[in-house]
Amino acid sequence: MTNYIWRMIQRIQSIYLAVAFLAASALFFVPVVSFVDLDNIGQGSIKELVEIRALGKYVMSMAGPNKVEAYTPGLILTVLVAGLALAAIFTFKNRKLQINLCWLNAFLAIGLSVFMMLKAQPESVGQVSDWSAKIGAYLFSVIIICLILAIKSIRKDDNLIKSADRLR
Repeated sequence: MTNYIWRMIQRIQSIYLAVAFLAASALFFVPVVSFVDLDNIGQGSIKELVEIRALGKYVMSMAGPNKVEAYTPGLILTVLVAGLALAAIFTFKNRKLQINLCWLNAFLAIGLSVFMMLKAQPESVGQVSDWSAKIGAYLFSVIIICLILAIKSIRKDDNLIKSADRLR
């Protein structure tokens, strides 16, 4: 068992995929954008700090974050991106499948980032001020870059094995 795990970990693509998995998992906990909602100011309410996360839209209060709107597609895509990155780590013996999983995961990560950026646009949330990108907005780039680097490393590994087979 330890030999199996050691052979899996010693490849650089496993590190790239692990970083992609950790970045996708972090999307559950960190905000993508935050802003101050100005829509309810005229009705006598105070300014509300709103955060957009992969799981939904949250209003921040003294008691903690309150979920206002759930983003089910965001949840599903985040679980798929994290799950596929983890699954690709364990398919290191089948490099063709691993490359296909990485490409699928990269397209899902792009879809997730587009979905989250559309949800975070000021036009879709009403009148806002102090709109700012948070760490979650940059995690999408980390995920996609790690997946592309993993694909390059898997291909390099595959070419090395093919050339060794030709020498035999």
